[in-house]
Amino acid sequence: MERILIRHLSGARAGQVDEFPAESTQEILVGRDPEAAVRFDPSREDLVSRQHLKIVRDPESANEFAVVDLQSRNGTFLNRQRVYAPARLSHNDVVQLGPAGPEFRFELDPPPFSLSFNPTPERRTAELMVAPVREETAPRPIGRATVERMLGDTFTKVKHESDKAVWVGAAALTAILVVGGITYIHMRQNAADASVQAQQSQQLIAQMSQEVRKAPEAAEAMREEVGQEVARLNDELKLADARSEERLRKLSQDLAAQQAVTREAVRELESRTPQTSLPPATPGETPSSTPVTAPAPNQKLDYDAAVRQGIGLLQSGDADGALKLAQQLIQSQPNRWEAYSIAGSVAKVQNRPSEAKSMFEKALSLAPDEVKPSLQQALLDIAKGGQ
Repeated sequence: MERILIRHLSGARAGQVDEFPAESTQEILVGRDPEAAVRFDPSREDLVSRQHLKIVRDPESANEFAVVDLQSRNGTFLNRQRVYAPARLSHNDVVQLGPAGPEFRFELDPPPFSLSFNPTPERRTAELMVAPVREETAPRPIGRATVERMLGDTFTKVKHESDKAVWVGAAALTAILVVGGITYIHMRQNAADASVQAQQSQQLIAQMSQEVRKAPEAAEAMREEVGQEVARLNDELKLADARSEERLRKLSQDLAAQQAVTREAVRELESRTPQTSLPPATPGETPSSTPVTAPAPNQKLDYDAAVRQGIGLLQSGDADGALKLAQQLIQSQPNRWEAYSIAGSVAKVQNRPSEAKSMFEKALSLAPDEVKPSLQQALLDIAKGGQ
């Protein structure tokens, strides 16, 4: 015997042969397990278990084999008979994996000489059943030790798988306990946080309630403060109105007085005789550069009358005469504003804005408060005319 042949008779692997060296092969695992020596397709052979059966060599007899069912779901059949315990496997025996499952024939190459005249398993089985058993020719049964060893191996493997399942279950249980513990701790922490937040919310609500109760008092105090402020502002506004009315009244009086002075000056100018006019300017002198002779020590100049005379000259169109009279008044009394105002008006009429601005500024510096607005307006008119 040189080889062990597994010749597939039916199923998805029909016609295929698996070969194993006879001397080195001690066990052949059959099933859908990827590590099985005789492997069946999991998707096409659904009657075959993952580890369905195994073929083992008898350690006491190198030429004898046995088939062992590994607690498969659909069972193992040897020559159409289901086996529940290790059964001797001979040359040309047919093994079926589950009812209507795939079949293969167990062959030894070369076949044993004692079986060369029994080519088929059915004939050999019938002969063994009816023929007298002779000690020298009868097939050697599997010994008790061999069966016990096979059963021991099977139980050991089953126990190993059971231990593996127990360890897997223990690991899964440990993982479940760890995850459950972490989840429990997390839930307790969340519950504690939620309790703290609830307490803080209650405290905040209590504070807000106190603030709401205080709000009417604060609003009443604010209304009182606002009322006092409004009253104060009304008093200040009334006082400002009174001051404005007083200023307007005084300004109206000043304007009336100024108009009266102007009318009086005009009337006096109209009633004046030629003897009261100033001497004419020397031929060839310009209005702005002609010197005015100061009055003699024994001669007294009536300043106010001269002012009215200069205003009359300016209104009648005699700008040169008004300018000469203003220069004479400035020389006689340089600290009065009227002559500067007349000179500024003459320069403005003669389109000399820079000189007019200088004269009005001088008059503004010497004039009383009630006259300053009119002088400021004159300066503003000059500035607008320059633009």
